Amino acid sequence: MNSIHKKLSRYLSISISILLISILLATDISVDTWISDQFDRAMVNKAGLLETLVKENEDELEFHFAGEFMLEFEGKENPEYFQLWYKNEVFERSDTLELFEIKDLPRLNVIIGGSVFQNITLPDGRAGRMLYTKFLPQIDSELRGRLGFTSEEIAKHQRPMEFAYALSTEELDYVLWFVDVIFIVTSMLAVFAVRKIVKVVVTRSLQPINEFNNQLSRISLNSDNLEVSVETLPQELVPIAKGVNQFIIENHSLYMREQRITSDIAHEIKTPIAELLNLSEVALKFPHEKQITDRLATDVYEISSRLKHIVNSIMLLQKSSSTHELTKSNVNVIELLSNIIDRENVDNRPVNLLHDATPLAIEINKFALDTVLSNLVNNAFFYSPSGTAIDVLISRAADNKAIIKISNISRQECQEADLQLFFAPLWQKDESRTSTERFGLGLAIVKSYCIKLGATISVSLVGQKITFTVSL
Repeated sequence: MNSIHKKLSRYLSISISILLISILLATDISVDTWISDQFDRAMVNKAGLLETLVKENEDELEFHFAGEFMLEFEGKENPEYFQLWYKNEVFERSDTLELFEIKDLPRLNVIIGGSVFQNITLPDGRAGRMLYTKFLPQIDSELRGRLGFTSEEIAKHQRPMEFAYALSTEELDYVLWFVDVIFIVTSMLAVFAVRKIVKVVVTRSLQPINEFNNQLSRISLNSDNLEVSVETLPQELVPIAKGVNQFIIENHSLYMREQRITSDIAHEIKTPIAELLNLSEVALKFPHEKQITDRLATDVYEISSRLKHIVNSIMLLQKSSSTHELTKSNVNVIELLSNIIDRENVDNRPVNLLHDATPLAIEINKFALDTVLSNLVNNAFFYSPSGTAIDVLISRAADNKAIIKISNISRQECQEADLQLFFAPLWQKDESRTSTERFGLGLAIVKSYCIKLGATISVSLVGQKITFTVSL
């Protein structure tokens, strides 16, 4: 099973660790490079200093070197080395070269004024680094003036001198190694610290989800608390909590509705069953009463028919709420509604049917539409005073939808609050439920089928005139 906590901890730890290691690695490389550059720069500066000690005059070359001021070229402790060549012969070397069997530094090819670095093994066996240069010895400006030559003219006749300067790189290698160790240790500590920090941060960040889950676990459809508190939740969880609250409220409403429907169904079925039992008991107690036995079959048939009508209505409501796709066909709404009016108008009540001259055909399930319109027309006839007219208006809206309005004068005193309950299953205006013909399922079936057809239905009340509007 996937875990958000593990994924967040893993991904954050890996990404942050990679970022830190990359930064530390770049820093380590930069520091190593800087230290090596400073080491080479120091060698160049020292070599330049020694080269300035070489001077050329009319008779000879002079090297004004004083070892007592540069003990590193005299002593045995951490010695450094230099060597000068002139006319392919050794001109001068440091005293430290005289201490070992190997007395010469390697010669390299380099242009005049150029220099080159090379890692070598020093005469004392240590790892070292050598700077090799080729230069023209300096001539005093007074001598150039006395001879009457420029520096360029003198340089044409001068012989170059080669110079090598070498020293140990053990301290440099130690510093570089120390920096690398610091980098490795820091990287390991950084990875460990990031892992711990990320784990703590993720755990604390996901704590509201656990609290949210705990609140949900305490909610029951039978409890008084039906909402998750959003006051302590982070803003990212508030939309989810609101959606869950809405879902809980809707389910609680459906739960209460199912409880009420179950109770009402039991009541509706209990009444005819009780009547059948009473008739049976009376017939068994008084088998010779002709009046009772003559009416028994008729009464049983009427009660059974009413019971069958209840069961059929409940099954039709269940069918209208199913998820099965309805087949569609081309239906002429005007023709269908005219046939329904003729079928339901058993008392020849006046009906004002108004519609456009052109046929109004739509793609819809004919059975579902017939059920919707039949229930609405039947209700209009049943709940209106005898002799009053029923108004039926069929039109087409601007968005090409078919609009059907069925209006009647109500013989019951309805209020605006009652309109919200019209489509509730088994709801009746008469709370005593004295009617043996109506059970409060017709409009619930109408609402269910309208939802399944993608249609909308609404009801309005003006005075005592009720109007049902269906938009297809």
